[in-house]
Amino acid sequence: MISRFSFARFFVTMLPALPALGLFAACSSSNSTAVVVVPGADGGTADGPAADAPTGGGTQCTKARDDLLLPIDKTSTGKVSIVEEKGDVKTLYIDASAGGLNNAAKNPRIYVDLATGTAVALTDKTAPESTAWDLAIKRDVLFTNSGDTGIGQGGAVQIAKPFASVTATEANAAQVEKEYLFNDECEPQLDDTGAPSTTFASPPWYDYDQVTHIPAPKDVTYVVVGGTGKKYKVGIKAYQGLPDGGVGQAGANYVIQVTAL
Repeated sequence: MISRFSFARFFVTMLPALPALGLFAACSSSNSTAVVVVPGADGGTADGPAADAPTGGGTQCTKARDDLLLPIDKTSTGKVSIVEEKGDVKTLYIDASAGGLNNAAKNPRIYVDLATGTAVALTDKTAPESTAWDLAIKRDVLFTNSGDTGIGQGGAVQIAKPFASVTATEANAAQVEKEYLFNDECEPQLDDTGAPSTTFASPPWYDYDQVTHIPAPKDVTYVVVGGTGKKYKVGIKAYQGLPDGGVGQAGANYVIQVTAL
């Protein structure tokens, strides 16, 4: 059964796109994009789009992507800041609230550079053509810069272990997945809440709290490849974070830990 939180998010996010859903099948395959092999951060390889890859952020499903993600042509005003640097671990605060649940459909995603711990000044329209960002976040939906979402070399995979216990060797050995939001007919692939099925949604990064109706981050770790191919270990510590790294009450304010690999 879809929770009240999930239904509300689905309704706000998807309702403007419903009249266009019948157009998805008119697009061609997103998985047929040509790729070249480039060095990966761990000395292996990472797939990147070929020089003759189609415009529209490495996907051929550009119309379907617009219908699904509902891009906003302005830059997020959300704050991204470094809360703490301890050894090789950065703790970041990211305001991905997008104006709150009721206004999320009118506000853009926030695009994050994990290396610098800063927001990248891109709109939802320009981000797919840039490799400068590593994570895109809006409310509880996160994705990387690759495949159907951008021209970057990105991707992610979940390791079901706490952040501190995942070694660099283990993280570098993980098989990172690209962001493919559509099937070969450009039909959207959705999670069980009706949201885009990104690398952070399968399996989901949170457990839904039936009492508070708020997603609670799982104690798991993500290996994230950024837009330029650099690899990171990422842990989501809070969804109701504060700029000082504490926990508040407003949702979609993330506190995350990041280590470059």
